[in-house]
Amino acid sequence: MTTVVAPPRIAAAVVLAAALAAPAASARPATALSDDRLPVYACRLIDRELACDGRLSDPLWSNAAVIRLVRTDTGGPAERRTEVRLLASDTTLYIGFFCEDDYVWGTRTAPDSDIYAEECVEAFLSPAGSSHQYYEIDVSPKNVVFDACILNPRTPAEPGLKFTGLKDYHPEGMVTKVFVDGTPDRPGGAKSWSAEYAIPLAALIGAPHVPPRPGDAWRMNLYRIDAPAEGPSRYDAWNPTGKIDFHRPWRFGILAFE
Repeated sequence: MTTVVAPPRIAAAVVLAAALAAPAASARPATALSDDRLPVYACRLIDRELACDGRLSDPLWSNAAVIRLVRTDTGGPAERRTEVRLLASDTTLYIGFFCEDDYVWGTRTAPDSDIYAEECVEAFLSPAGSSHQYYEIDVSPKNVVFDACILNPRTPAEPGLKFTGLKDYHPEGMVTKVFVDGTPDRPGGAKSWSAEYAIPLAALIGAPHVPPRPGDAWRMNLYRIDAPAEGPSRYDAWNPTGKIDFHRPWRFGILAFE
């Protein structure tokens, strides 16, 4: 599990968010995870917009702390390296994924198609800090987007309840860019792929303040699905869920703005 330590001025907000969102100790599901503490990502506020090209080439990305994804089910090291960075301006939340991969592929081309059945990266965001309502935004190596507002009644005591995805939700004005280092759709033809999200903050309804203020805290998890040429798909996460199931919101970490 990767933990980015928050500076003192946001510690109070982080503690409050964790206290409100974390389940009681007796309700935590039994998993193979070695550490049940929620990770914190300290997201820096920037004074200009990023120039997105899918390559994470804007120099401001060097100011962002780096998350390394781990295996979703166990928290062990991932088979392939996946790094994620976040920054926020007065108007936009930026998310950048870098995915090590020698077979970058995808067949889905229609928006809101099931790209999660192939390869994609995924951001689950709860600006209101709620474990029962959050936004899922997925991007494939072909820059196909799946987005939905999720209503999820699940709890650690009842992790199998049915959740609802409202697929009419689309964050107005969002831009995504993708870059493939190599030849897509050919086993062994690539080295990596990367994706950048530029999500208007106004479209992420529920945030305590727009733009975010130092000390604001959201809930978040970040994921990747890697489907190799041979063998089963691999599922990676920022904060592991204890099962190959991304919709366990009590395992979301904390996105803290500084």
